[in-house]
Formats: sequence, C-alpha cells, structure tokens
Amino acid sequence: MVTVLKPLTQHRVAILKVISAVILGFLMYLAASFGIANLYFKQAQHQLNHWQFAGNVSSERDYRQALDDINSALLFHSRHNQYLELKAQILEWGADDGIVQPTGAVLMQAKQLYLQSISSRPAWPATWAALAMLKWRLQEFDGEMIGYLQQAFKTGKNSPEVKFAFLELGKVLADYYPHLFQQIESEYRFYQSL
Repeated sequence: MVTVLKPLTQHRVAILKVISAVILGFLMYLAASFGIANLYFKQAQHQLNHWQFAGNVSSERDYRQALDDINSALLFHSRHNQYLELKAQILEWGADDGIVQPTGAVLMQAKQLYLQSISSRPAWPATWAALAMLKWRLQEFDGEMIGYLQQAFKTGKNSPEVKFAFLELGKVLADYYPHLFQQIESEYRFYQSL
C-alpha cells in the first residue's frame, strides 16, 4: 500500500512559518543574552587579571565594578560555570584585601559558588584545587579539604593549579596537621619530585 502525502495547505504553511519565527526569535534572544553575558564576564575577568598581576585589588570602586559586571553576566546566564567561578574569585579577592566584611561569610559564599560550579563539571581540576585553597583561607583543615585535594589530583594532576595547591597546602599540613598530611603524602611527593 502506497501512502500519498497530502500537499501542505496555506493554513499549514502559515502555522509552520509562525512556529519557525517563534523558534528563530527565541534562539536570537538566547544568542543575544549569552553574548551580553560574555561581555560582562570579560570586563570582570579583565579586572581580576589586573589584580592578579598587581597582587591586590586596585580600589574598592574597581572591586564593586567587577562584582557588578559578574553579577550582570550571571543575570543573563545564571548557571555558567566560569561565571560562577569568577564571582567566587572576585569575592575571595575582596575578602583577602579587606574590602568586604565579614570575611568568613564572604568566603563561604565563594565556596557555595565553587560547589555550584563543580556540581555540573566534576572533572574540572582547577575548581577542586580552588576549593582546597579556600578551605585554607577559612582555616578549615579537615577531611573535606583532603577530599578536594584528592579530587583535584584525580581529575588533573598535571594542572598548574593543582600542583600549586598541593605544594602550598602540603607544607602546612605536614607541619601542623600530620594526620591529614598522611592522606596526601604520596601526591605531595609526586609534585616535589618534578
């Protein structure tokens, strides 16, 4: 039995055109939103790169502008991992330079942003390393810190961020928390041998 396809009626063609226009409009809106978000992200990232080069936040005004920029990026693309991590880094810089208070609460907010980012990108080693370093800033030397370090090593032992975290935290753990250091000693020795 042969099925005969009916030609499209004008009514059906009009419906398809409307549906196509709606889909195209939605896709254009998404593209514009993501583009605008990326512009705000790049502005905030530029500011952070400047701070990293200088070693400190240039001014409270620059800090507020970077925070406003990354918040604007997140308005347009709220679950973008890089945007979440950049906001966490900006918060850390503000806390470290004494721009925002209370420091502990701000660092906990940064931790939540890193955790939100890692939940959809668990194989990203730099985020695990950042979480371990953040635990140090919070003065929380515990099994959670060790877990973050182990995940960082497991997901990217050749990453410069992971190497830095192990070498910095390894010294502190070896000197003051030997029971925790034992759990990462082989990984620490791996980096010392490089």
